[in-house]
Amino acid sequence: MPLLATPAGDLFYELTGPEAAPVVVLSNSLGTDYTMWDAQVPVLATHFRVLRYDSRGHGRSVVSPGPYSVAQLGQDVLALLDALGIDQAHFCGLSLGGLVGQ
Repeated sequence: MPLLATPAGDLFYELTGPEAAPVVVLSNSLGTDYTMWDAQVPVLATHFRVLRYDSRGHGRSVVSPGPYSVAQLGQDVLALLDALGIDQAHFCGLSLGGLVGQ
């Protein structure tokens, strides 16, 4: 189970697809976890390196003291990208996940 240690706690993530492919980040909506993208990943992973994760307070990620701001959730994504050495990525988010990408 890949986890990224952050000052706020551990974030769970999954990275699949061809290593040399462009990266797409999938960001889940409020009250869901990374599995909300299960139907899309097999198709996307044929052409992209797919990074999906559980936002803090969701799924396998830490439930740190809240409330959480959209800016904090965005910093979590940037921390993941930095830790994985990803300089550029496409971003796809649903609902709150879309706000995080803004």
